[in-house]
Order: sequence, then C-alpha cells, then structure tokens
Amino acid sequence: MSNPTPEVVGSQKAYEQFLLEAEALADADVRPFRADGSLALHNVEMGLDAISPHVDRLKAELPTVDVVALQQLPDLALAVIYAAAQVDRTSDGSTGALIEKARVSRTLLLTSAEALAVAGVLPAHDVERIRVGTGSIDLAQDNIDLAALMTKHAAAIAGKTAVTPEQITEAANGGTELLKRLKPKGTRSKDPATEAVALRDRFWTLLATRHKELRRVGMWLWMDEVDRFVPALQSRSVRRKKTENG
Repeated sequence: MSNPTPEVVGSQKAYEQFLLEAEALADADVRPFRADGSLALHNVEMGLDAISPHVDRLKAELPTVDVVALQQLPDLALAVIYAAAQVDRTSDGSTGALIEKARVSRTLLLTSAEALAVAGVLPAHDVERIRVGTGSIDLAQDNIDLAALMTKHAAAIAGKTAVTPEQITEAANGGTELLKRLKPKGTRSKDPATEAVALRDRFWTLLATRHKELRRVGMWLWMDEVDRFVPALQSRSVRRKKTENG
C-alpha cells in the first residue's frame, strides 16, 4: 500500500513566472485539469532526481534537450498547485464543468460541420469563421453559432451527420449559459471563477506538455524501465531504492 502524497502549498512566484507561457497556449491544446497536483510535483521531483547523475551525458549526447527547462519542472508543478487553489477559492466547480462540456460539444459539432462543408452541404465560409476564433468567450459563442448553423440547415444535413438534434440544442443552451457567466449582465468584467478554471487548465497543460520531454529522456536512459525512474505525472508507483540508478 503506497503512502498518501502530502499536500503541498503552491507558489505564487512560480505562478507569475509561467503565467505568460500558460496564457500563450493555443486553446485547442488546453486539456482539463483532473489531477492531484501534489502527486504531480512528487513524480516530477522523483524523475529529476533520477536523471540528475546523467546531466553531463545528456548535454553531450542529447544537445537538443533543454536541461534548464527540465530543472524548472518542480516550479511549474508548484504553479499548477497554486492555480488550482485559486479555483477552489472562487468557484463551486459548476463553471469549470460548463467549460469542459462546451469544449466537448464544440469538438463534436465543429468536426461534423467541417466534414459537411467539405461535402458542400454547409457553407464553408460560415464554418471557417467559427473555427478560427479563440478564447473562453469564443468557446461559448462557437457552441451557439454551430447550433444555429446546423438548425438553419437542418433539412440539408438530415441523415448526413451523427450529431443529434438533442446535442445541437444542448450546445446552444450550454453556450448561452457559459456566455452569461463570462460576460455578466451590466459589466465588461469576466467571471473570476471562469478565469481561474481556464488558467488552472492552462498551467496543467503546460506542465503535462513539458513533462513529456522528461519522460522521453527517461526512455532514452532506461527504455522499458522508465516508469521506475521517471513516473507519469499521476502514477502512484512506489519510490525506487536510491541504489537503482540504472
């Protein structure tokens, strides 16, 4: 039985250090945060501890690997923990659920709309206009616009898409509700809870993306034994003995 991962307090300094990079991620690449931040930090530190005796070899034989970026992973994990804590303070979780649901429905409707546009069933310029937008507000609006487009051309798309009328209605309603939260009536400010969720997801995506490079290094060093030395972010494997350096 593995020991529980101790709770770790995040770092505001690390959060501010990586904020611009997190915000610069493409919306399409952002993945929802469903993880234990403290466990991620533990596994990052375990992986770095494993490769540290091999740093000189990495620099010589894998010159394209950014060792400094790898060594910053614990700070990035602390930034994730801090970002997640901001969500806990500002939201009951319902806004985050709406955002995740909107991402899923946008992908479903947009994928179908693009295929229908290629087939000449839907106007390609309308689909392209919807596709190019970015941001949380645009995510909500995309659901509304895609639902409206498919409703307008309901007769033309009948029998040519797996998207159901119920899913179209759900996308429209979900997009409308999310848009209300992002743009509260009578103000231009965004919902702090929504922003906190979006930033938390961005920090998590940044960490997950950069941790892949650490895993690649681990695979290069230990091949099939990589999980013993550089565990996945949410792995609860037992810590190896210090004598097992590969």
